[in-house]
Amino acid sequence: MPTRTLSIPVAPPFDLQLALHGHGWVHLAPHAYDEATGALRTVLRHGQRAIDAELTQTAPSRLRLRLVSHRPLAEAAAAALRSQVRHMLRLDDDLSAFHARCAQEPRLRWVAQRGAGRLLRSASVFEDLMKLLFTTNTTWSGTEAMTQNLVAAAGPVAPSGARAFPSPQQCRRDAAFYRDVVRAGYRAASAMALADDFATGALTDAQFHAPQSSDELWRRLTALRGFGPYAAGQALRLLGHFDRLALDSWCRAKLKERDGRRTPPSDAAIARRYAPFAPWQGLALWMDLTADWHGDGA
Repeated sequence: MPTRTLSIPVAPPFDLQLALHGHGWVHLAPHAYDEATGALRTVLRHGQRAIDAELTQTAPSRLRLRLVSHRPLAEAAAAALRSQVRHMLRLDDDLSAFHARCAQEPRLRWVAQRGAGRLLRSASVFEDLMKLLFTTNTTWSGTEAMTQNLVAAAGPVAPSGARAFPSPQQCRRDAAFYRDVVRAGYRAASAMALADDFATGALTDAQFHAPQSSDELWRRLTALRGFGPYAAGQALRLLGHFDRLALDSWCRAKLKERDGRRTPPSDAAIARRYAPFAPWQGLALWMDLTADWHGDGA
């Protein structure tokens, strides 16, 4: 099969493992993480084509992207796939002000030192929103199963036999598909509506990436079927808006644990704690909550 290896420059400090493991997306199809090599194996889409991809960090300032396709990739296609990866890793996000603020806070100094805060997102807003629907009112294993079921049933096939996340058009299925194949339960109607809206152009990625306030984006997200405060808050984080804390029961319990408290702090107290990080308070909170995932940030 035709293979291409591309180099992606990054600005140190950048740690691919921090970006991949900043939250749970790395464990959802079509991603597969190789613990032994630290490589992300996934399937990217270019139009209707599915391309196997392997991403590794080869130097502090360099990533390697290996692509395997059914037929040779033109330069434009290879460049588009490289851009997808840059988007997924948020390599063009300017976090310098956030890192400068974290450097002043002993508890978060590791964030600045290691260049943390670039949370992995999907290649498309549609994929992120569908996955967020699958996180609502379920266990993480349930989220993994629903995502895997959708990819396995509707995603285009790459040379390895793995499948990419399906397009909105490929996700435009009936209720029985989402109920019996994806096993989405009550989320079936919301998943159908999301796929329909993106497939018809009623919703586009550009609408969510367009310059707008987080309040405007919040209203757009909460207008989507199935998107309450939890899902909308998580979506804002993936879209690069961090001025909302997106608190849920896990966040509150984690802060109680980290603070050694008998009860969780109030939402008002949490808001006061992270207010000095504005407009990055939601990202500062998330870095605090997940520091132990990265050896307490050390």
